[in-house]
This record gives sequence, C-alpha cells and structure tokens, in this order.
Amino acid sequence: MSDNPRVILSAFADEAANHKTAVEQMVALSALGLRYYSPRFIDVNSDGNIKHVVDLNKSEYKSLLKLHDEYGINVTSIGARVGKIKLVDKDDGSHNVFVPFKEYLKKEVANTINAATTLGTKLIRGFSFYPPKAKTPNLT
Repeated sequence: MSDNPRVILSAFADEAANHKTAVEQMVALSALGLRYYSPRFIDVNSDGNIKHVVDLNKSEYKSLLKLHDEYGINVTSIGARVGKIKLVDKDDGSHNVFVPFKEYLKKEVANTINAATTLGTKLIRGFSFYPPKAKTPNLT
C-alpha cells in the first residue's frame, strides 16, 4: 500500500448550477478545484432542455466530452436511476413506478451502461429497489 493514498473527491455538479447547463457545471467544479463528478441532470446545449445523463444522444455526449476535455473534468460514476422502481406491480400509494425486469434491463440499465462507457467510467451509482410500501422485503 502506498504511503500517500490517493483520494478522489467527486460531486453532483447539477446541484451547483442554477440552470443545470453543462458549462455552469464545469465552471462550478473548476472553481472548487474538483476534477471529478457524477453527472445526473444536465442541459448540454444550454437551450433549456435538461435531461438525465443516461438519456443523452450521441451528439450531446460528444459535446459533453469536449467540455470535459476543455475543463479537465473526469467522470467518477454515473448518477444513475438504476433501482428506483418498485419490485411488485401493485398500487401502494407511493410515487414509485413498476417496470417489468426484462424491459428495465433493455432500456434503463442498457442506457446507463452506455452512458458509463461513453463517458469513460466503470462505476454506476444505484439505489435499492422498492418493496411494496409498509412491507418487509423477503431477502431469501
């Protein structure tokens, strides 16, 4: 083990950007001396169109990568939504949605993996899936 361990500080830059534009986020990170972030909500083209990072198209990824190069920013992990769904298709009074697992893998999970690959990270931040409200999850 190294005598000088390396620690990487990372942030959600969208929380520091009034309009969630990519430029605002890069400037905020740079002003704080940060070189790493976990992208989530972002307006890549500064046109008021805020998207989750996994929903960007190829052109938007290309523009975002140019900004990363310009500002010396790297991606530590994708601030993903993976896991933010119900496990069971039952109305439980919550705002959580149900998506059949195969469909979820083909869309949300695949898009998240694409975002990670495109933006040069192997890490994805995820959530625990939601069991039915007021129920104890069966972990067996």
